[in-house]
Amino acid sequence: MAKIYAKESAYASSKRKNLVLTIIFGSICGWLFIKWGINVTTFTMHSQPVELIVAHMAAFVITGAIASHFWGNYRKSDSGDTGIARALDVLEQLPAGYRVFTNIRAGEAFVGTVVVGRNGVFIINTKNHNGEIVPSNDLNWEQRKVGREGGEYTASMRNPVQQLKRQIHNMAQLLKRYHIRAWVDGIVYFTNPELILRGTSDRFTNRGDAVLEFILDYPVRTPLDEETIEKISAVLK
Repeated sequence: MAKIYAKESAYASSKRKNLVLTIIFGSICGWLFIKWGINVTTFTMHSQPVELIVAHMAAFVITGAIASHFWGNYRKSDSGDTGIARALDVLEQLPAGYRVFTNIRAGEAFVGTVVVGRNGVFIINTKNHNGEIVPSNDLNWEQRKVGREGGEYTASMRNPVQQLKRQIHNMAQLLKRYHIRAWVDGIVYFTNPELILRGTSDRFTNRGDAVLEFILDYPVRTPLDEETIEKISAVLK
C-alpha cells in the first residue's frame, strides 16, 4: 500500500471563512425573515414608516444574496477537497514504494495530488465536476448540467489537460531548482461518480483503475533511486 502524506488544503482557510460568513449573513437574513413574519401576523407592520419597511426588505434581500454568494464559494472549495479525497481512496491501492502527496504549491501552480515512485513523478489533476463533459482540443470544454428546477444548460470549463501541462512544467522546474532530475508526467482524473465523460484518453479519465494503470505501467525512463525519492519527498512535504 502506498504511503500517504496529506497536507491541509490550500483552500482550507478560505473554506472556513466562507462557511462562517455564510452562517453570519444567513442568520441575519433568517432573523429579518422571522421579524417580518411577526410584524405581519401581529399587524404591527402597518404602523411602521414606509422607509423602514423598504429598508427591512432591502436588508433581507441583500443579506440573503451575500449568504448565497459565500455558500457558493464554500461549496466550490469543498468540492475540490472531495475530489482529492476520492483520488486518495484510489491511489492508496498503489503498492509499497509509492508515495502520495497532496496540496502542493509548485511555483504559480497549485497541484492537488502528486505520486512519487521508482518510475517517475506523476501529477494527478483531480476534478470533481458533475453533469456531462464533452472534451475537445480547444481552450475550453463543454459542460452540460441540469439546474435545480430541472432545466438543462451548457457552460464552459477550462481545458484541464492544458492546466495539467502547466502543472507538469512547474513541478519539473521546482525539482530542477533543488537540483533533482526526475521525469514528470500526469493525468486528469474526474472523480465524481455521477459524471458522464464523453470519451477518455491517455491524458484524462473518470476511472480509478485507469489512473492506477497509467502510473504502474508507465515506462521507466531513468529509474529513481531511494536517495532521489527521499529528496523529492523532502521538497513536497
